[in-house]
Amino acid sequence: MAEKKQAKSKIKIIKPLKKESKQTKELLSDLNSKINNSEVSEKDKRLTLVKTHKKITNLLLQTIPYLLFLFILDVVMLSVITVLFILSTFILDGTAADIVRYILLGVSAFMLVKFTYMNWFSKNLYFKKIIVFKYKSKVDRQKFKAVREISFTPIWFLIFFVASNFYITILVNFEIQQNFVSPSNGQSKNIVLIWAILRTTIDMMLLPSFLNSFNKIADKSKAIDANYVKLIKDQYFSNKSLFEDVEFEENYLNLKFSKNSLISKNGLFILVNKDDLTRPDQGRMIEINNEILDRYKEIWESYVDLLENRMKAKFNKATVHKLFWLERIYDTIFLDLFEI
Repeated sequence: MAEKKQAKSKIKIIKPLKKESKQTKELLSDLNSKINNSEVSEKDKRLTLVKTHKKITNLLLQTIPYLLFLFILDVVMLSVITVLFILSTFILDGTAADIVRYILLGVSAFMLVKFTYMNWFSKNLYFKKIIVFKYKSKVDRQKFKAVREISFTPIWFLIFFVASNFYITILVNFEIQQNFVSPSNGQSKNIVLIWAILRTTIDMMLLPSFLNSFNKIADKSKAIDANYVKLIKDQYFSNKSLFEDVEFEENYLNLKFSKNSLISKNGLFILVNKDDLTRPDQGRMIEINNEILDRYKEIWESYVDLLENRMKAKFNKATVHKLFWLERIYDTIFLDLFEI
């Protein structure tokens, strides 16, 4: 008994997201009290539904500082390029205009190279990610971490990325054509050749990048995975208790949903190998897995609440658009969970 206590005392764990879970329950409770209150107008019910689930989904999203910095840098650089273009084209002239023009071309070239690199290597990631759970612990003095992070990129971010670089490309071509390759300058054939090579290089660099971005936008616009929609999302009214009739398979490798013969992906839960872990360690790992399962249950309850209340009222197009992207956050989590 003493050895068991000593072994268990070596296990320390930080329980994150407990505050978020409490807030989620409170928000849903307040929402349903208003939804079921006959004295509350239908308009207020609709507004409350959107606001509440926006708060809940914001609890699932975590900002990535360096990606946010890169996004802010893009906005600043776009503003700088616009100001430089206005100065060189409409305000300054002579040597001052030429200096500003060269600075403009230098900054624009940097942005185009950055755009090409980020698209070719799929680095144009949104500055927020979905955090389903995050555990940090120590098992027998060994650091242990269990995290589920999911990339999530809204379509407006991809459109901004494409539009901003399309805008820069137009400005670069205009500046070079207007000031360096203008027929009025009587340039030699060498200059024309250099411009042709430069133009072809820009086109070859940017065309695959734009195609990659357009493909991503098209993917975002497509309907969600058909099997997920048919088996889970469209059947939410029959799947309210989806996570109640569930059990872990051997060694806690994944979940088995008996109701509709679904399983979760491998690797979402902590593998509990009885040959390598002491009994206290096994018990704690099983406890963590149950806590992760509870986290998915809470998120599923929130999602079902949104789907149910969404069908009870009519919304204008702007609100429908907001609800669509709120649903996509939930969908992203469960598409990541199920092996469909």
